[in-house]
Amino acid sequence: MKCLAVNTATKTLSIALVEGENLLHFYETGETRDQGNLLLNHILDGLRENGLGFADLDVLAVVTGPGSFTGIRIGLATMRGIALAADRPLIGFSSFDMFAARSPDRVNIVAVESWREELYFAVMDEEGHPLIACGNETPEAFTERFSREFLGKHPILLSGDAAERMTGLLPDAELAGVRGNAACVAHLAWEKFSIGGAPDVMPVPYYLREADVTISVKSARILKEK
Repeated sequence: MKCLAVNTATKTLSIALVEGENLLHFYETGETRDQGNLLLNHILDGLRENGLGFADLDVLAVVTGPGSFTGIRIGLATMRGIALAADRPLIGFSSFDMFAARSPDRVNIVAVESWREELYFAVMDEEGHPLIACGNETPEAFTERFSREFLGKHPILLSGDAAERMTGLLPDAELAGVRGNAACVAHLAWEKFSIGGAPDVMPVPYYLREADVTISVKSARILKEK
């Protein structure tokens, strides 16, 4: 079974093409400008290198967020378009799923960059299920919330592209070293599709906070006059 997966939601853009457990093609870059062109061009490069077309794929996967608002929209729009044009199923996974570090008897704090003072947080068990509500909050606010239920009760694994920002607040936690990327997502999709197929509905963005909206001076003046 062949799977194409992309991640444009976080600090690095990545693309992976897998067949079963084998990685056929992988591309990753920290350059996120002009992601729309970068994404599609490198998808096509990966397919051409392996003599494949979209019709040869069995399933597609995309990271739905949280993370970059623009990146999330680009990834979803591109993969939804491919899924519709090629009539292939598309499975969505969160950034938390991508960065999850699953280990028995430990709780996994996943911290994802938001490019703001706040971070995106999830607390997950060894099966990847959330133990408390995911949130967008400062590291200090999250630590206070987490401490009320979990601190001192279980060993902690830190993962995610902002995990190192939490080491000072949780000095006993261990950095998991998980490099979340599209290859991880492709294997998650391969597992999920093999067991139960793909959902009937297309994935949607997972933002976890409202978009930053700036009203132009002209619009503000019109609203004030009304």
